[in-house]
Amino acid sequence: MTERAAGTRFTVRISAKALQEASAAGANLPRLVNQSLDHINTLLPGPPETVDVSYGTGNELILQTGTAGVTSAATGTIHIAFGPTPQASTGKALQHLPRALAHETDHIVRASATGGGYILTLLDQIISEGISSVFDEAALPGPPNPWDQAISKTQECVLWNKAQPLLGESDLYDQFFFGGDVPHWTGFTIGYHIVSDYHRRHPQASWPALTAAPVIAHIMHERNRRQAECSLGRRGSVRLAGWLHHG
Repeated sequence: MTERAAGTRFTVRISAKALQEASAAGANLPRLVNQSLDHINTLLPGPPETVDVSYGTGNELILQTGTAGVTSAATGTIHIAFGPTPQASTGKALQHLPRALAHETDHIVRASATGGGYILTLLDQIISEGISSVFDEAALPGPPNPWDQAISKTQECVLWNKAQPLLGESDLYDQFFFGGDVPHWTGFTIGYHIVSDYHRRHPQASWPALTAAPVIAHIMHERNRRQAECSLGRRGSVRLAGWLHHG
């Protein structure tokens, strides 16, 4: 089925299987998607988008949430899948689906605002994923996304220092976000903490401004290039000295 949401901004296409499985779980999927997109649109206006919602299985889904999201900035299309996993029932997956919609919508808006060149370097990718995670959490509060809390503070300190000489490189997304020689989801967690810290210190920044702002990447690059180092806090906790703590 095909519907419109948030006026004419979103064209929503829901597969028959998705409708069937959501109904079996006691959910009205069109209503859930439309209400979520209306709310997201209020916080973050943006260009027209197509949202495809399908029923997923197996490895295409995130184990902990039962959802998956992919954005095509070139076509303005968001692909969202949901379904059961060993750690998430269909009902739990549907609860997380609005967060997935918010996350991917933020990617589309950022791509449109920055001319599509927002994911050229590792630093761009870390910041962009952080913005999308902080936005989806603010738009639809709930438990933290598992990928935003994937490593300990000590690991984060070590891995952030490891990333320093690579921040200007491209083609490192898979390595830093999905595990190569670093733990799975490292880039997501680092980005989330950078942007959430920035947002706490700049609460006046609107979501459209924050999503579009390339200046965050420049700030982070300069601050971290000069200051990135681990230091031991008074109570023995490890912090990252370069993370806008003095901005």
